[in-house]
Amino acid sequence: MQKHRRRQTYETLEKDSIIGDPSLKEVSFETYLPDNHETAEALEKAQVFAGEYLQRDRKFNVIFTGLPGSGKSHLAMSMLKFINENAESSMSCLFISVNDLLRRVKDSISNSKSFYTEENMIRLLTAADVLVLDDLGSESSFKRESTESSEYNQKLLFAILNARSRTIITTNLSSRELEEIYNPKIVSRIYRGVDGHIIKFTKATKDKRSQISF
Repeated sequence: MQKHRRRQTYETLEKDSIIGDPSLKEVSFETYLPDNHETAEALEKAQVFAGEYLQRDRKFNVIFTGLPGSGKSHLAMSMLKFINENAESSMSCLFISVNDLLRRVKDSISNSKSFYTEENMIRLLTAADVLVLDDLGSESSFKRESTESSEYNQKLLFAILNARSRTIITTNLSSRELEEIYNPKIVSRIYRGVDGHIIKFTKATKDKRSQISF
């Protein structure tokens, strides 16, 4: 029983996630160190929202938004670990870097042996009890000459989001920018059940990954 529970929780998160930054594997709520009112409030909200997800009938998305390096991914991963540790019955959680997901799915088109086919990824991501889509919008913002995510990307993201009602989204973009990049149908799925489940970082929180002086 314990072995089955671990496969449904920790091993799903560890083995099936697509994590762009390996250091995220080591984070938790305990390692998130607030340094101002905004980060302290973000930690508190993330803990509350994670607690709400322990109730299977609570269906809502969470949006983390703000500048790069503010700790959005750290808190999103911490939410998944908290859920794994505290759910009374097994809940499967996945952390997916959107940019890495799209790259692997596209690579699978020319590699028949790849696990990361569109079909497999849609099935895996829609089946997770709680899913993090990390850095949504990065696939578009890397190309400044384009203000929209490609049609292929949009179709894949819609297939995932349309089948879900418990998704945590991190993005560097504002609501206005999301609405410029994505089809309205995708935007409506991003906002599904969000209500007050938004954690926003402003310029008050400095980039925690840029602490180098010259």
